[in-house]
Amino acid sequence: MSIMAESCANSSNGGNSCMPNPTVRRTGNHHPNVWSDDFIQSLDSPYGGSSYSEQRETLINELHGMFSNGGEEFGLLERISLVDVVQRLGIDRYFQEEIKLALDSIYKHWNHDTFEDLNTTALGFRILRLNRYEVSSDVFQKFKGEEGQFFDFGSSHEDTELAIVLNLYKASELDFPGEKILKEARVFACAYLQKAMKEYNDIKVDTEKPLLMEIEYALKYPWRTRVPRWEAWNFIQILRQQNCNGSFANNIYRIPKTCSQKLLELAILDFNILQAQHQSELKLVSTWWKHSSVTHLDFFRHRHIEFYFWWVCSLFEPEFSASRIGFAKLVTTLSLLDDIYDTYGTVDELRPFTKALIRWDSSMIDNLPDYMKLAFKFTCPIHKEIASEAERKHGSFVHKYIQSCWESYISSYMEEAEWIASKHTPGFDEYLINGESSGGLRIVMVLSLLLVDAPLSDEILEELDSPSSKMRVLVSLLARVVDDVRDFEDEKDHGETASSIECYMKDNHGSTREDALNYVMNLIEGWAQEANKEFLNPSHIPNYCRNLYFNAGMRGIFFLYKDIDGITNSHQKVIMDAITNILMVPIMP
Repeated sequence: MSIMAESCANSSNGGNSCMPNPTVRRTGNHHPNVWSDDFIQSLDSPYGGSSYSEQRETLINELHGMFSNGGEEFGLLERISLVDVVQRLGIDRYFQEEIKLALDSIYKHWNHDTFEDLNTTALGFRILRLNRYEVSSDVFQKFKGEEGQFFDFGSSHEDTELAIVLNLYKASELDFPGEKILKEARVFACAYLQKAMKEYNDIKVDTEKPLLMEIEYALKYPWRTRVPRWEAWNFIQILRQQNCNGSFANNIYRIPKTCSQKLLELAILDFNILQAQHQSELKLVSTWWKHSSVTHLDFFRHRHIEFYFWWVCSLFEPEFSASRIGFAKLVTTLSLLDDIYDTYGTVDELRPFTKALIRWDSSMIDNLPDYMKLAFKFTCPIHKEIASEAERKHGSFVHKYIQSCWESYISSYMEEAEWIASKHTPGFDEYLINGESSGGLRIVMVLSLLLVDAPLSDEILEELDSPSSKMRVLVSLLARVVDDVRDFEDEKDHGETASSIECYMKDNHGSTREDALNYVMNLIEGWAQEANKEFLNPSHIPNYCRNLYFNAGMRGIFFLYKDIDGITNSHQKVIMDAITNILMVPIMP
């Protein structure tokens, strides 16, 4: 951190006087808010009207009838494909009973010799593992050739071969630690698909062909980045093209075209109805921000809209409204604190500020700078509001978790501030221990979970938030190091010498930045596999809890940080376009 500099200057009468210079402060030079309140308030989707909800109910009932009348006639591949399509479109919550019956039927055949070809095996493995059925990756061993290739194409034509390899690639993304066969399958399938896309691009084949759209999307957005709303929006575009191309529908999804069209119609309508609700919530968040007391503090990132976008991409259903709004407010306050600790504040200011924050004691801020008083007064009510609502929903037992998360978070920030002030680069392990808290995902997960309108016991929360909780540790560490990989150069320019990259280089003398990046990327890959196992294995932890940690937490981070730091650099076109598509513009019917 910057320090108060003292200098002696000559006085006008020739004597010496010691005068303090103004505090020199570092800033991140962040771009301003890109979503004005006037623009947000102008959003006016027509899909909030009751007639659209009634139309949605009619379509749901029609599809229930289709499933009950034709479900028994669907073959194994058709059932797998139907579950896949419904879930990717984001409308599976309307058909839970039909999906469960289909999955049980698919699983009943899994350990028999029904899955004989690579395509059905890859599809079945993926859909069963995604839905937490116990399946072994050893089923792919019989399809592996001596030279590492995976072939079972027979006399298939080229499009079918590509579809088979695409399904193999997507199945391989759900790997657990130690599943070597899936890693080999992913290496093979990725190379195969990349080569095919290059050949198509070289001869300028129409890339609007649905199969090529599927491949391009899957390669560009690995499964860990495909958060549910982003997946639904993209798959709607692909399925729309597919429904105009009968051969693709017949070869790939094997579901009746009338059913596919109805599903697409429902998915678009449901997406737009939910988007109308999201816009109403967005207006509340924007109004809250407009009337807040810190809008003039330009040293920190004003990203309330981006934070709402982060959460809505995974928790989009109506029942998560309070969690979405609370998250946007909460993380806006944490962003302010982050930039105070990382850049703007001095270590002498931060020490008493830290004590005041941990105790929520306003009497301790009287001698602090005005910007810190504002930050405290802005942050305190939001946290008290969330804590009060959490206790109302779940009981007084939640207080110990809230306080524990908060103290750990603020203390970890102070630790990093001390490192910066003393120009100390900690060891790699020391950095990760502190980074598990300073990354912020632990406190974000717990407080967001407490705002969900669903039963949550002390025992479940203890299991999720205990130091031994794999999900807590993995999500927190991934958030810390994924951020480091994207931001370490910029942060070093701003005076922050402690990142996982720099700490690795300190511990391993003579190593290069490339060595450090490779090491950290391998760690990320291993942790992501462990997180897959925690999320996709059967468990007594409620699904909504695991979805919040895995989809909103881990996958949300991978999505937002895929190419750039999508929060810090949210003015980039790729992020603004994504926000526009998910929150601003309805999908054309």
